[in-house]
Amino acid sequence: MDLNLLFSFADVKGKILPILIAVLFFGVIITIHEFGHFIFAKIFGVKVNEFAIGMGPTLLKKQGKETKYALRLFPIGGFVSMEGEDEESSDSRAFCNQKVWKRMIIIAAGATFNLILGLIVCFFLVGSEDLVGTTKILQFYEGAVSNQEAGLMEGDRIIKIDGKRVFSDYDISFLMQRNGSGSYEFAVEREGENITLHDVKFAKRTSGNFSYNPDCTISNVSANMKDFGFKDGDKIVSVNGEKVTSGEELIAAIGKDGDYILDFTVEREGENINLSEVEMMTVTVFDFVILGEDKNVFNVTKNAFGYAFSLGRMVYLSLFDLLRGQYGMNDLAGPIGTISVITDIAEESIASVDWSQLFMIMAMITINIGLFNLLPVPALDGGHLFFMFFELIFRKKIPQKYESYIHAAGLVILFGIMAITSASDIWKLISGRGFY
Repeated sequence: MDLNLLFSFADVKGKILPILIAVLFFGVIITIHEFGHFIFAKIFGVKVNEFAIGMGPTLLKKQGKETKYALRLFPIGGFVSMEGEDEESSDSRAFCNQKVWKRMIIIAAGATFNLILGLIVCFFLVGSEDLVGTTKILQFYEGAVSNQEAGLMEGDRIIKIDGKRVFSDYDISFLMQRNGSGSYEFAVEREGENITLHDVKFAKRTSGNFSYNPDCTISNVSANMKDFGFKDGDKIVSVNGEKVTSGEELIAAIGKDGDYILDFTVEREGENINLSEVEMMTVTVFDFVILGEDKNVFNVTKNAFGYAFSLGRMVYLSLFDLLRGQYGMNDLAGPIGTISVITDIAEESIASVDWSQLFMIMAMITINIGLFNLLPVPALDGGHLFFMFFELIFRKKIPQKYESYIHAAGLVILFGIMAITSASDIWKLISGRGFY
């Protein structure tokens, strides 16, 4: 029997549970969204012909008194098919014959339910922590550059970074990561006075951009590290000729003397392989500790809303960064890439019995879907709402056939983007570049 085939089967088998978790994960988000449309359609007496989770061929179906309930093959979407939604209908219960405010609520309900789910997950995440994070600096690490050279002080409450309001401790890391220059503007509250600190810099350190085990075996290797020859499962045995035997020695050797071009020796399938002139990444050293508070109803509620708002704003800031060219199409992940990332996180969560990271990405994705759907783009809920706002203001409906043409064109564009990102996802999987 081919041993490579056997090992590949074992690897796939070991991924089955994480893959199922990823599919269930998406299923919950999609179901919540479609249920929002469905329940308000029912509340307002609109005839619903089908409620489907998934796309493509039908796997399971059940005909209710009025509505067909279906589970379809591909877990990448879902829909609620209402009478008169995309065409004219003489049925008094048809969607098109309802008052405009009712139609707007039905359309907005899907995204709203996603945002509510994200808020509930944020409540769970904040409530499960031992302490509730704040935006106040508790202390600095020894030799902290931001304290000794830039003027940040213990007790400072961070209000803004680069002009963007800080609503939660999550904003601090995101806004610092978003800035690629390495120089920041901090607005802080200090002893009741607001102070702005310009050109705040932090130390830099070299990063391998991969996970490592105590024996120096690496995993979750980033795409740029794979370009230099690294593979998941490699065991690093030396850095610049210096032998390493533990994770601590590995990180110390990588960051030694601030050298960003390093030579590695890795053990792969019993053979030592030299990887020369590897250009390492540099990351900002987060050199202070944020104050944590004992939990109470007030600060848990405040932080849950703060986290949800931070995640939502991150969606729009990231979209803005994409439009201004800070990210390329290669940085986007389609459905395959997203499920792959979720599968990897689920696998790590199972191994560590720590589900917080999985729930965090769930909150991020469901809030992302909710807000993205509200954009005034044809074929999205926001596109439908745009036409309804027009009708509400001008008391005149745009002819159904013209609106349908516009939404159909938008759908073609969205499917085109999905096809491109899916092709990119498949290429990353085939080439072993990964999604990190």
